[in-house]
Amino acid sequence: MKVSIITVNFNHKHFPKLQIEAIEKSKCDFDYEIIYVDNASTDPISVGFLEHAAAEGRIKLVKSAKNLGFAGGNNLGVKNSTGDFIFILNPDTAPYPDAIQKMVEYLEAHPKTGMLGPQLVYADGTIQESCRRDMSFADLAIKRTALRYLPGLQSRVKKYLMSDFDHSKTQHVELLTGAAMMLPRSVFEQVGGFDDRYFLFMEDFDLCKEVRKVGYEIVYYPEAKIEHYHRRLSGGNFFKMLSRKVFWLHVQSATKYFWKWKGMRK
Repeated sequence: MKVSIITVNFNHKHFPKLQIEAIEKSKCDFDYEIIYVDNASTDPISVGFLEHAAAEGRIKLVKSAKNLGFAGGNNLGVKNSTGDFIFILNPDTAPYPDAIQKMVEYLEAHPKTGMLGPQLVYADGTIQESCRRDMSFADLAIKRTALRYLPGLQSRVKKYLMSDFDHSKTQHVELLTGAAMMLPRSVFEQVGGFDDRYFLFMEDFDLCKEVRKVGYEIVYYPEAKIEHYHRRLSGGNFFKMLSRKVFWLHVQSATKYFWKWKGMRK
């Protein structure tokens, strides 16, 4: 049995080094491989380290001639992998030593689970709200703008973010954020992997929908923990957001997502 850990790098500087060192401290009774897809990065720090790590045999480095985005980059990584389980992992994460082992054990014991998400923990120990309920376009718009601070809309945002749930308990969920998600390879291939029509944002929720569509469950599993050095790419002052490329990428992806899944709430 083998796990393929897939990470996409695009100018992430020191994060790949921190992540790979954390993975190498993992306590696993099975084989794993670390596959990095470099999405045409230009920063010499991450590129130099990844090339050196690949030369040492610590990782498999797959270079893309152009930036394929999150979905396309991860799909390329999976194509170059051989594991029975696929672990999609952001470069700004560091698994706890027992996290990967626990996730594999859970998936092996629960064959109806098609996707498993660990608990994400910020550097200060705060738990990140990383599971979601199905949402409308309005829910997403409220969360990403200053509207979320309006008294009448705060409860709506908290419901979408599942702030009312105990994030210390294992539970079935509808959506998981894509910073860390593990799937059996058979499930990933059955749904066709990520929809690479999304360049950035919403591809993680889309994959969750596809997994549920073919009859599998999605589980949030806080027994496995991942440290997340998270920095939001969207949000902030509304007028500043309008001038940022990532804001419009998010709008484009959200439009594709809600058009694709219109009418499907479960």
